[in-house]
Amino acid sequence: MHNVQIVTWAFQKQNLLLQQMKKLVLHIVLVFWLLSVTSILACYQPPKNPIRFSKWTAGILLQRYYYNSFHSRDVNAGISFMSGFYQEFAVDGMKNKNFVSVGAEYLYQSFSFYSYYFTQDTMMLYNGKMDYRYHLKINELNIPLLYKHSFGRENNDVSSVYFAVGYIYRILLPSSFAVNKDGMNIKLDKFRPEFKIPVLNRYGNSYAHLSIGFQKNNPQGKMRFFVELFARYGFSPLMFKKNYTANNLYFGNYFLGFSVGMKWRR
Repeated sequence: MHNVQIVTWAFQKQNLLLQQMKKLVLHIVLVFWLLSVTSILACYQPPKNPIRFSKWTAGILLQRYYYNSFHSRDVNAGISFMSGFYQEFAVDGMKNKNFVSVGAEYLYQSFSFYSYYFTQDTMMLYNGKMDYRYHLKINELNIPLLYKHSFGRENNDVSSVYFAVGYIYRILLPSSFAVNKDGMNIKLDKFRPEFKIPVLNRYGNSYAHLSIGFQKNNPQGKMRFFVELFARYGFSPLMFKKNYTANNLYFGNYFLGFSVGMKWRR
């Protein structure tokens, strides 16, 4: 039995090391990408009075998760949505084909899983009987920095197709969860999740963002409308720990989203 525990522990450590190396490589690639974008922007001479737009968008998300299968099982995504407000700047003057935007988003995600629940009078025995169902509701603030290229001139064409790439800084906010077993509520509690690999602070990390969209323009007016399909990948899983939960509970996410929105010239 002792040898089996040693092998299991070694396997967990190996998986953890591989995941950390993967995240490190992804962060290095992201840093080089950001440095490249920064150097390009540093050489760029913007117009004296850049054209500025305000944008609002709302969308639904299809979440997927990876997790520590030794301490949790049967992870199911729940309701997930987001809404954001942005400032977008045309970086090519009157051509209106290349844009940079920055903003703020609220993102809500929920998911459930089965795991252990240890009371004060029980030992933390990991025997594989994960009978307690946890329901997590996670709030986060996102700060996106995006580059968008339109294949048409937005101030001239009636409609245009575009793509966008960028970096999203995530800040985990106070959240809540519930625990039940056999349909009976065991615990309702609040917590603030932390990232396994934090950036700047323990509540911060990032997404990589890629999207394609279709925009209905109004060359003679200020208002424009768009629909967008986008994907994001989270670079670090979030940690979930209470004194009655299993150790090393973590959940990483990536998702597809569909959003609608409007933008108007300032």
